[in-house]
Amino acid sequence: MRLSVSKYALDRRRVYEAMGSGVRSKGLSLGGVVTQGLKQDDLYRITHDTRSDKMLITPMLHALEVPVRAMILPLRDHVAAGKIRDAVQQLLMPVLPEGSIWLQDDELYHATLYHASSHAKPIHASAEVIAAEERAIKRVCGSTCPISAVLDKVVVTTTGVVVACWQVLPIGGEPALLRAALGVALPNAPPREAQMVKEPAMLHTTIARLLRPPGQGAAATAAAGGKGGGGAHRQGAGGSSGGSIGGVARGGSEGLGGRELRGVKAGQAGGGVSAGTDSASTVAAGGSVGSEQAGARGGRRQLLAAGEGTTATDDLGGGSSIRVESTKSQSGGNKDVAAIDDQVVVGAVDLLSATLCGLRAQFGEVWFIEEQDLLALALNGRYVRHLAPLTCPATGRRAEEGLGAAAA
Repeated sequence: MRLSVSKYALDRRRVYEAMGSGVRSKGLSLGGVVTQGLKQDDLYRITHDTRSDKMLITPMLHALEVPVRAMILPLRDHVAAGKIRDAVQQLLMPVLPEGSIWLQDDELYHATLYHASSHAKPIHASAEVIAAEERAIKRVCGSTCPISAVLDKVVVTTTGVVVACWQVLPIGGEPALLRAALGVALPNAPPREAQMVKEPAMLHTTIARLLRPPGQGAAATAAAGGKGGGGAHRQGAGGSSGGSIGGVARGGSEGLGGRELRGVKAGQAGGGVSAGTDSASTVAAGGSVGSEQAGARGGRRQLLAAGEGTTATDDLGGGSSIRVESTKSQSGGNKDVAAIDDQVVVGAVDLLSATLCGLRAQFGEVWFIEEQDLLALALNGRYVRHLAPLTCPATGRRAEEGLGAAAA
């Protein structure tokens, strides 16, 4: 196995080292800013469940007036995703108190590539504009080879984001070149300085977030409020709903035309009770419902209301039905652990990194996502997905060279 020694590989190494260095010098600052200026109390509710005597983490969803439009690389390699999930559960969760870790859904591990609209810079788009964006994205992806990656390290940022950091093998696509080509193909997207991912070469996946349980470290919370999130790490999120969180107003979703409406599987609430449901109907924690198109394009589609057996409708046109996705979250954390110990957490993450280092995976497709809820993929919200395979045609080498020219 030969790693690329290109400028991009060196850039990735530099960024990953910076991401993991802050916690060693400053320690963890939990309970304040979690990501993109959003605080823990904006995104999660942590409560004690008296029936099970466990801590329950519930994500707080906020519908967006202007959906976030982002391109992501989903980790569809289920073997690799399963190994990451299992390692987190075996090595990290036992050293944490209950109610202090939110596990990302391993079926939706992903690396954020590019934003056509973000919550920080919302750009409204009609159905026609979105269709044109989708065509442009598919053209770029059709000229790009799948990205072959190897897990370089796992780090935890000062604000508690646990990140899998990937290096790229020189036998496929390059994230920096793909981002550059997407920037050319989407001239109305936010400029590079307004992109959520600031470093073009990065290929990183959020696998968990550490949270401050209620009643622990109030002083640390105040200190955390003024600090950023571990340097280079950014995630895709969304923009607006009636109270307000950074321009997010509470309200219902806009009509989605005939595009596919999905809900993420209930991400795993570590340290909480088993929060998922089973078989073919699930209600995502925090009021979101997972869904999947099961009929012809266009139509009035039905969604199960969160926590209810009745149905509600989203006005999406015509008469197709939806199958509601299911999930089963797992409890986590250790009742014998009274509080988070920074050094113990860092040691556990180092062991996690050593265990997973060298894990190989391939990113073979891009999802063009319209997030209907703020941080939908991270918080079990609703999103629309458009699939764009990385097909690596016979002229793939020339295509990669063309992407290089676009980046220049």
